[in-house]
Amino acid sequence: MVKLRDARVSFTARRLARKWKIDRYLTAVVLSEADEILGGVPGFLLTLKDGILTPNAGVDLKNSPPGLATLWPIDPDKSAQRLRASLERRYGTRVGVEIVDSHVTPLRLGTVGLAIGVSGFLPVLDSRRISDLFGRPIRVTQTNVADDLAGMAHVLMGEAAERVGAVLIRGAPVTLSDSGRSKLARLSRDKCLIGNSLRKQRS
Repeated sequence: MVKLRDARVSFTARRLARKWKIDRYLTAVVLSEADEILGGVPGFLLTLKDGILTPNAGVDLKNSPPGLATLWPIDPDKSAQRLRASLERRYGTRVGVEIVDSHVTPLRLGTVGLAIGVSGFLPVLDSRRISDLFGRPIRVTQTNVADDLAGMAHVLMGEAAERVGAVLIRGAPVTLSDSGRSKLARLSRDKCLIGNSLRKQRS
């Protein structure tokens, strides 16, 4: 967490705050966290953060104490890895861990779960080696099981005052692997239908 009033409000932060009707201190924190600003709507900036398209670079005032903002971990995969190591030592069993935040889907109302950090399992299930119902080879489809699981957890954890900080999912259809991390689910912008359609805006 960071204190909003400690943020240095630059000329760019003031301009974007006016344009999109956002508190200037919040805007300054978002600028410090974002890798790129792509646009916005009143109240929110569309940003790239750690290769993820997300509002306000993951900076959240909701469920933060007054005057503070909650940020994503500096390295979500490393945070997930540390948590997994602690859980495996404590309970003597192998687990996968993911760190979840909420985000929005283009042209859809409401938030869904997003796995921003992963450790201990492969986040993507590749279906390209199998056939569909009619025997046609699947050429493109891969399933982001990490985000699917994040969506399940998100429903139970809630977005308001539920105070559910963690969800245990048993029997998930994942492949346990020490090499599993969220970066394996990233897609470069030039290969992404949405990302390749976005144009970088001047901040």
